[in-house]
Amino acid sequence: MTSKFSFKFSGFSIWLEPDPDQSSQMISEMEYLRTKCGGSEAGQHTFVPHCTLLYNTSLDANDGEQADGGDGSSCDDQTKQQQGEYMLRQCLEEYHKQTADTTCNDGNHQKQKPNDTKQLQLIPTSQYYFPYPKTADNGKGFGCCISLLILETTPQLKLLHDIVRKRFPPDERHGDSSDNDCDNSKGEAEEPRFRPHMALIYAPEDQENVTNGWLEKYTEQNEEEKLYEKWIPAKQKDQTIDDDGKEGAVGWNAKYLSLWSTEGTLDEWYPIFKLDLEATL
Repeated sequence: MTSKFSFKFSGFSIWLEPDPDQSSQMISEMEYLRTKCGGSEAGQHTFVPHCTLLYNTSLDANDGEQADGGDGSSCDDQTKQQQGEYMLRQCLEEYHKQTADTTCNDGNHQKQKPNDTKQLQLIPTSQYYFPYPKTADNGKGFGCCISLLILETTPQLKLLHDIVRKRFPPDERHGDSSDNDCDNSKGEAEEPRFRPHMALIYAPEDQENVTNGWLEKYTEQNEEEKLYEKWIPAKQKDQTIDDDGKEGAVGWNAKYLSLWSTEGTLDEWYPIFKLDLEATL
């Protein structure tokens, strides 16, 4: 009997998607892993490369606004999606506002250029094998093993995550800081940590190439040889030379801030709305 990944995800998610024109080699790698881990018969459906900013959030307004016009009645799915689009636009507007100017050491402000090295990028730092059984996180585990790319938490990425988290209702991963346990010496609630990453495969935990150790060994080999750096176009590497002639970190340009329905299995996910990060709102 073929092992199948059938976990049902929940709610709505906010993603940051890399530029498709730069992602072809990463997508090819994802397709290779999908085939090696059973393909569609094993519940291995294709999905867009992405860094999740929020998972399993709702589309209810987080600031007292009502998508239904304020009468307290439940609104339909279309109205909720319109509310989600509106909040997503607000997030990008706020991000553009906060990154429009950079402060120099002398206190003066300098307009940030479009091709500035501070452009929002998804920069891989390592490839990691992550078993996530159903029993994990108080029964919220996906019942799979994930090969994923750990991403650098750049100031731009953290800023966007903070903006999105404040604008949308609490999600499953980060929740509300007021709900966290007070486990430090000062008795203060700690902020949930943002751990940016991009999943390459959600392989069933009892699939043959998982149980025989192939996926774990393959992931470790990729990490040892930093093979994921070869998935980044050469032109990206040419653009990361700073004024001192030093090579900077290399990654994919972030292209879209997107809202997805992640209710159900992988093949049931669908995009609701995407915003081009460089577009004028």
